[in-house]
Amino acid sequence: MQAFLIYTAKAAAALAVFYLFFRLLLSRETFHRLNRLVLLAGLAASLLLPLCIITVRVPRPEIAAPVTAVESVPRATGPDGWVLALGALYLLGVLFALVRLALAFGRVRRLIRTGEHHARPDGTIIVVRDTPEGAQEPSPSSWMHYIFLGRKDFEAAQAAGFDGSSVYTHEAAHLSLHHSWDLLLLDLCTLLQWFNPAVWLLRRELTALHEYEADKAVLDRGFSPRDYQLMLVRKAMSDAGYSIANNLNHSTLKGRIDMMLRQPSRSARAWKLAVLLPLLGAGLALNARTLYVAPSEPDGSKVVSVTAEPIGDSVPIVSFRAGRDKGVTIRLDGREIDSVAFRQIDPRTIHSIAVVKSEDGGGIIEIRTTQIASHHE
Repeated sequence: MQAFLIYTAKAAAALAVFYLFFRLLLSRETFHRLNRLVLLAGLAASLLLPLCIITVRVPRPEIAAPVTAVESVPRATGPDGWVLALGALYLLGVLFALVRLALAFGRVRRLIRTGEHHARPDGTIIVVRDTPEGAQEPSPSSWMHYIFLGRKDFEAAQAAGFDGSSVYTHEAAHLSLHHSWDLLLLDLCTLLQWFNPAVWLLRRELTALHEYEADKAVLDRGFSPRDYQLMLVRKAMSDAGYSIANNLNHSTLKGRIDMMLRQPSRSARAWKLAVLLPLLGAGLALNARTLYVAPSEPDGSKVVSVTAEPIGDSVPIVSFRAGRDKGVTIRLDGREIDSVAFRQIDPRTIHSIAVVKSEDGGGIIEIRTTQIASHHE
C-alpha cells in the first residue's frame, strides 16, 4: 500500500505540473485538435511517468580495507499506522467517486431506456425527451452513438432535415470526433486521482476543447456565426445535462464565443510544445536510481560482491561472489564455517557483518552473533 500511495503522490504532482503548462501556454490557442491530443497524451504520461524508473549502473569502488560492520536491522512486521489511515482514506474517496460515476451512468441508461428512439442512416440514434408542462426544454447532449434532444429541438431539426439544424450538427460532431471516449478515459483517471484538483481542472479544459471542436464543425458547415451564438445563449438557459455526456449547455459559454471570434493561431506558435521535452526529462531524472556493480579486475575477475536480502526478522548477508579462482572464507564468531553452516544461522542472532578483501584477491566474511557481542561489551 505504501508503494502505491507514493506512486499516486508522484502522479498527482506530474498532473499538477502538466496542467500549469497547458493552462499557461496552450489553453488560449486555436489548435483545438492538437491541444486535445496533447492533453490526453499528457494525462497518460503523468500516470505512466512514475512507473518509468531509469537505472544507472555505477562501478563500486574496490574494497581495499575492512568494511564497516553492518548491523542486523529488524524488519517491521507490518505497515505503519499512518499508511493504513491514508490508504483507508484514499480507498474511501475512490469508492465515493465510483458511486458518483455509476449514478451518472444509471441516469443516462434510464434516459436511453425511457426515451423515444429515432435511428439515423449513419448509425446515430436520436433519443427524444418529452418536457413536462411548464418546464424548460432540456439541453441537447450526446453520448457514444446517442443524441438526446428535447421534443421541440427534435421537431425543429426534423423540419430542417437534420443536416440543416445547428443543434443536431453540433451534437453529431461530438459523436464523429469520439469525444465520449475522452470523457470515459478522464472519468477512470478521476477515480484514481479524485483528491487532485488538477484532474478536475483538466476535465474542464478537455470539455471546453470538445465544445470548441464541435462549434468549429458547425461553422465549417456554413451556419451563420451570429445565429449560432444566439442559439447557444438561448440554450444556456435550459436544464443542465449529465456529467458523463457532452452537453451543449456548457459553463464556458463566454469562452466558446470568444474562441469563435478569435483569429486562428499561427502554426509557428506550436513551438510551445517544445517545453514538454524538459518537463519529461525532469520527470525521468527524478525517478532515476543508482545501482552499484562490482568492477572488473585486470584478469577479468570480480572483487567480492555481497548481496543483502530480507529473511525472517532480520537482514543478513545471504549471497556472495568472489573473483575467479579466489576463495571466500566465512567466519562465525572467529570460527571458520562452510556455506552449509552459514545458511543455517538464525538471522535473529546476528549482531553485525563485516566484509574484508584478503591479499590474494579473495574475501573474508566476519559474522558476530549477539551472544559474542554482549560478552565482549
